[in-house]
Amino acid sequence: MIHVLFCSSAAGTLRQVLSARGKRERVVDLTEWLDWGPIALNDFEEREAWLDHHIPWGDGRWDWIASGPQKFQSKIEKDPDRLIWIAPRSASEQCGLYWYLDRFGGDGASMIVADYPLPGAWRGQSPFALGELRDEEIGALLDQANRELWNPSRFPQSRWRNLCEEASLLRIVEQGTIKSAPAELFDSHLLARCPQTWQKLYRVVGETMVSLWDEGHRVDSTFLTWRLRVLAGQGKIVTTGEIIAFPQPDEILIRSAEQ
Repeated sequence: MIHVLFCSSAAGTLRQVLSARGKRERVVDLTEWLDWGPIALNDFEEREAWLDHHIPWGDGRWDWIASGPQKFQSKIEKDPDRLIWIAPRSASEQCGLYWYLDRFGGDGASMIVADYPLPGAWRGQSPFALGELRDEEIGALLDQANRELWNPSRFPQSRWRNLCEEASLLRIVEQGTIKSAPAELFDSHLLARCPQTWQKLYRVVGETMVSLWDEGHRVDSTFLTWRLRVLAGQGKIVTTGEIIAFPQPDEILIRSAEQ
């Protein structure tokens, strides 16, 4: 059996838990964040090119974007006995699941669906993402969570193709369901945290992530960095240097263009 996850940090935690227990079960994770940026049925090269152009990563290379799904697929195909893990509040994990279902189907697959509060959960809520869980919590899911057969009514196989057809650059979870959303949806949150005096870029991103978390959205920092890049291009904010995805120089400052 293999464990299938759509969150690399959670996959790493699960590997640690299994290793500590002396279990030699394989863990496969999709190293992608499909909740933002362009998506297509099987064209990750186009997505890679878009990211290279719109939000450069260091030397401008996102070459792992296209190779990651290929490696994921080759590992998945080696074993039809699969246990899929997902936290439905995570837009990234839901998108990864729907890509998986479009590619492999869900017949015969079992699932651990973390849609309920775990012991000691923050505000008594179900987890935003599996990646926020510690060893003890991942272990509790492994030991106690129900193994559910894939339910096509709850997780329809056609959802990925629908999202691709909608061609949005952002996807969010509303009332448990993944939906396309306008890319500028969270721009007002960023602008509200860009004062008229200079502010460090990473602080604006961090404070925006926290505010969106309080509203029920777990948003990737690189997405917010891209949106700041767009806002700078629109003349809504001023920066002291080029905004890139990574590494982000500490000296980059931003402020509102309104004085």
